[in-house]
Amino acid sequence: MQTKKLIERFHSEIQVNYFSIRLQLILAILIGNFFCSPSKFLVFDERYSEPRFYLYWFLSSLITLCVLYAAHVFNRFMDKKLSWLTDFKPRLIGQIIYGLLLPALLTTVFVLLVFLPLTSKGMDAIGPYIRNEFRFVFLFIFILNLLFLLVYVIRFAKFVKDQYVEAEIEKTELKELLIEYEELQVKLEDGRMEDVSDTVMLAPCLRVKYGYEDNYVPLSGIAFIKSSADDKKLLTLTSSREYTHNYSLDTLMKILDHNQYYLMYRRYIVNRSIIKGYHALENGVIRVELKPNFEQQEDIFVSRQDAADFRRWFEMK
Repeated sequence: MQTKKLIERFHSEIQVNYFSIRLQLILAILIGNFFCSPSKFLVFDERYSEPRFYLYWFLSSLITLCVLYAAHVFNRFMDKKLSWLTDFKPRLIGQIIYGLLLPALLTTVFVLLVFLPLTSKGMDAIGPYIRNEFRFVFLFIFILNLLFLLVYVIRFAKFVKDQYVEAEIEKTELKELLIEYEELQVKLEDGRMEDVSDTVMLAPCLRVKYGYEDNYVPLSGIAFIKSSADDKKLLTLTSSREYTHNYSLDTLMKILDHNQYYLMYRRYIVNRSIIKGYHALENGVIRVELKPNFEQQEDIFVSRQDAADFRRWFEMK
């Protein structure tokens, strides 16, 4: 179950970029140069002396670029429908049919449509050329599919590594947070914080900073949390005072009450008590409207994918 969730998260968050357009262009020029010679269709020794060679080189490169780009789009489409990790057999079948055989046949058709009108010898020249070069076309597309699979596996491995590191960081942060909380409880029990109200003493607290001073804020008193540009978090309380801390939003969501707090766009955590209402926009995104005391905060949105879940959460009694 853990592996399946990891794979689903990989496909929801990562769109594998197999080959950049610059690399596709360079490959197209090199392979176009290779495939437009040597045969009777274009004599290798004389090709650079004939102006038409450069036209053939350009057209061959254009065909190759179209095949590369189409293969790139096809693989990204298939990643959403049939993952190599969860649907290996159907993905392999689809890859052979639509990622190998069909591109090879389409390349042959493109060559016929593009070059047949340009030679006076017609099929007598193009026929031998295609028979001679088709095996190289097929081999090239086969290698291309293997490269796509290799890039996919490498990208997934990097994603897993990043998730592991992130989980370890969150685990450490959460452990530090719990230790600080336990230390605070010991201090409270020892009577070292006599000036703290009974409400704060009984409530779980979060260690934060106000300027250079350490403070302890009850979790139930947090109204709004957001990620700032410098990767620190700002806690806005009902008193409109802001505190800084270094805990990640994911770590805080593990200790906050999910019935009272909602994580939005992975940038904000908002307390239900400060939400005045919400409005659905034309694209399915929800704009959250805060109560007057917090109107100075930037606009907060809920993504289209999370819109239904947010409505259920907000309307829950």
